[in-house]
Amino acid sequence: MSVELVCPYCRFSKRISEKKIPEAAKMAICPRCHRKFPLSGANGTDGLSERKPPETAETETSGSPTDAEGETGGTPWERRADLGLLSGIFLTFKNALFRPGALFGARNQPGGYREPLAFGLLVGGVGDMLAFFWPVLLFSLGLIPFGDTVSAHLGGVWILFTLMVGIPLAVILNMFFYSGILHLMLLMVRGGTEGYQSTFRVVAYSQAALAWNVIPFMGGWIATVWRLVVQVIGLHEIHHTSYARVIVAFLLPFFILFALIIIAMGPLLMLLF
Repeated sequence: MSVELVCPYCRFSKRISEKKIPEAAKMAICPRCHRKFPLSGANGTDGLSERKPPETAETETSGSPTDAEGETGGTPWERRADLGLLSGIFLTFKNALFRPGALFGARNQPGGYREPLAFGLLVGGVGDMLAFFWPVLLFSLGLIPFGDTVSAHLGGVWILFTLMVGIPLAVILNMFFYSGILHLMLLMVRGGTEGYQSTFRVVAYSQAALAWNVIPFMGGWIATVWRLVVQVIGLHEIHHTSYARVIVAFLLPFFILFALIIIAMGPLLMLLF
């Protein structure tokens, strides 16, 4: 006989045979949002209160750091006190890059700017430093025309100032400003249902894609496209809106800019034709 387990948080469901459910199981962990829920309330069947699926189950005496992800909600980075700093960063990287739907799709997303800002500043700063490193290296080696002249002006003090002050400041301002413009576009298409804070959350955690800047030359292009994909999926999940609205919100600034150019050039075109 098979039973259906339903996560009460993200409504993910899965049918599984009762024979595969361990006898000592009391809690399950949703494979999508990673939050724990009691088996007795998973599908309305009280007879499952002592059982759970082996792939999502957790006994009272055992458990791994990754199983603890669903206890308090939020991203692994926000639960690094329980998971450990390195585990929190690694799991957030992995989910942001390869499972953004699960990262942003869980209900009851934590509020506040501090944690997303800290993660975005950390990974975005490192990613931008990598992007800055490769051109400086090529200039220093003279592999780019006028590289000797440029490297002469890029003294050690200016490089250090850029790395320690300029890049972190630019990352912070970019996240807030970009999130503001993006959320305004979402509001125009009626897609920003969860507020600016949720949009900022997606933008901040999507900075994980800048890790691709470690690849010389092509890393920047890969990071840009990858971050855009993460943001589209993340905004779709966190705002509970359609992909069409999210994509239109991204394209809307280009339409507005094109319209402004046409309006500005209107008198000139009238004079010419």
